[in-house]
Amino acid sequence: MTQYPSDKPHKIRDYRELPFAYQDKPALRYMRQQWLDKHISIDAYRNLRNMYLALTEIASNKASQTIEASNKTLLIYSGLKDWRTIKNCLSKLEEWAFIAITKTRGEDAKFKPRGITLLSVLHLTQGGNQSASKAGRHSTQTASGAEDIEGNGLKEIKENNKEINGRSKNLKLLAEARAKLVAKMTLQNK
Repeated sequence: MTQYPSDKPHKIRDYRELPFAYQDKPALRYMRQQWLDKHISIDAYRNLRNMYLALTEIASNKASQTIEASNKTLLIYSGLKDWRTIKNCLSKLEEWAFIAITKTRGEDAKFKPRGITLLSVLHLTQGGNQSASKAGRHSTQTASGAEDIEGNGLKEIKENNKEINGRSKNLKLLAEARAKLVAKMTLQNK
């Protein structure tokens, strides 16, 4: 076992009760494959990945798949260098159908921060690690086959939600029992 130079013991990460930003692995794999297939440069790959991670973090913070994000907010979250890079990244992510962008004007006729909706990435290959060109060459899938994949994906998501909701209820019951026990112990110590 590796020992770390610290007085405190290190714990394994546990996300069950902590906030998280949800990234779709097929989206991450698709971006990486686009770079590996030389469809985008290494800089574009880094920028797109940073933008995608920033969007998922903001969506997680807002607990919504649709967010409003100004250039300043996107600069802060993504670490990208300027608004042109942000615009290029958003355009490419929208081209790949990872996001949908809506622009609205306020009452003063000025544009409000753009609305960005994170989209399902079930349109990517099932493995999520092939480029669009390879998927087209090697796939004999029909539209009905794609619908089956999407249907199976939705079924899997529903099953996962049932499992997570069951776990959440159990965690809530455990937290309540723990609180009652602590309260009881506190009363006995007084």
